[in-house]
Amino acid sequence: MVMPNFNFQRSRHDIRHFYEWLSEEYEWADHIGEWMDLYADRKGAQVHRVCIIAPRSHSKSATLRVKLLHMCLFEQRNNNPIEVWLFSASIRQATNRLEEIKTDMRRHPELRKYLDERKSNKQRISFTNGAWIQATGVGSAIRGEHPAVVALDDVLAEMGDMTMESVSEWFKKVITPMLDPGTSLYCVGTPMAHTDLYHTEMLSEKAKQVWKSGVWSAFPNWDEHRADPDNVKLFPLWPEFRPTAFLLEQKISIDDDLAFAQEYLCKVVDDDAQVFNRHLIRENIDIDSVGGFDSQLNDGSRFILGFDPAHGIGKDYSVLICLRQDEQGYIHFVDMWRRNDFPPDKQADVIIEWAKHFKAPVAAEDVGFQRLYETVIEQKGGHLEYRSSKASNKGLKQGLMNRLRVWFDRKLIIFPYGSDDIRKKVNIILDELEAHVWKKGEIVDVGRHNDTVMAMAHAIDQFKPKQNNFMPMVSKTTSMGGWSKDRKNPKGINRRPGTGKYVRF
Repeated sequence: MVMPNFNFQRSRHDIRHFYEWLSEEYEWADHIGEWMDLYADRKGAQVHRVCIIAPRSHSKSATLRVKLLHMCLFEQRNNNPIEVWLFSASIRQATNRLEEIKTDMRRHPELRKYLDERKSNKQRISFTNGAWIQATGVGSAIRGEHPAVVALDDVLAEMGDMTMESVSEWFKKVITPMLDPGTSLYCVGTPMAHTDLYHTEMLSEKAKQVWKSGVWSAFPNWDEHRADPDNVKLFPLWPEFRPTAFLLEQKISIDDDLAFAQEYLCKVVDDDAQVFNRHLIRENIDIDSVGGFDSQLNDGSRFILGFDPAHGIGKDYSVLICLRQDEQGYIHFVDMWRRNDFPPDKQADVIIEWAKHFKAPVAAEDVGFQRLYETVIEQKGGHLEYRSSKASNKGLKQGLMNRLRVWFDRKLIIFPYGSDDIRKKVNIILDELEAHVWKKGEIVDVGRHNDTVMAMAHAIDQFKPKQNNFMPMVSKTTSMGGWSKDRKNPKGINRRPGTGKYVRF
């Protein structure tokens, strides 16, 4: 016969058993074990600081609640009951977290007797052993409190009128003074920006001296898969309950690659991190021009085609982009062909047609083009001028992206926006551009595709600035958009005269 208090007694020294016993909804996983180990590992720290950055729907809040409840039931600090302040983004969210703890306790007779209903209220759990948990929202003014535990649960989820800076100030002025030797400070959340509380106070290189922290992704090998999708299969952080198919379905449902990267991959994407931020790339939109296959062929412009082939039918897109440079030196997007269901021989027909129509050379990655298309085009009797980008090398690809950014930085790229068809094509390019971010000094894309950006980069790299268009040299050490010369308005730069038809978004 199993004793009624067996689960309770075992839970005292077995946090996994306690976790799984509390609720059928609490499913243990390796990453949850890692978090519990972090919570338990003080290693002589004066203040035990733990920061866990994890994706949505992976039980980071549930794990924190279970840890707090376990401490209140089974632990003491200096022979005194455990006292906890629990902060969330709002009072409503904080009280919801508290109610979930009460529900866990009421579910089990062994735990219900420790819940002091008389002293508890909406924002407080009081235990019969003297422990308590007080819940409130971020920004609350707390004075004179020195609890055993301070817990921050998704404090950035819905901050209302509070800014990133004000949350950080609140943390320094309110939370930090609450800490005493022996205090535990726990923080869980999902990132919002490079300037958020997590990055400024907990994840920086300096912070790592006192914080035990980690960042978990719903797909730990996302970057490896993106680099080699044919040979690296995605594996999820929590395959039993958040499998690959579910996560990819969420990605489609969200329909925002940057939001998915932030919420599930825990990759911060904001204007400071973006290589081509929204303001930069939408600086010049020509609402009168419709572009297109038959536009402006006889005005003295120079045309170049950029081509990025797919790596198989049904996967990435093969993209052919036409750009033109006017007499003033400005680059205009003309038209784009984009398909993922054309074999190389049919793509070759399109390349031949466009090269003949625009009387334009074709720029593409050297290896890829030669392997798939050069022979096919010759067999078809096509004659075109080929410009090699030689961009198969990683460093050379970085150079392409850097130089593309320079053209945008100098406001020398104009997109037509005067018809539904051209807007659809332009928006595809703009969305892919916005998905490129800085990571450890390199440019990477976090979107689903970057085929249009590569095609555009191949083409634009063949143009040269006019004498009146200042173009800075790009250093190999270029970092976060900083160029080797003054970006503001170097002497001699010729800005495009205002016509009234270019709008900023």
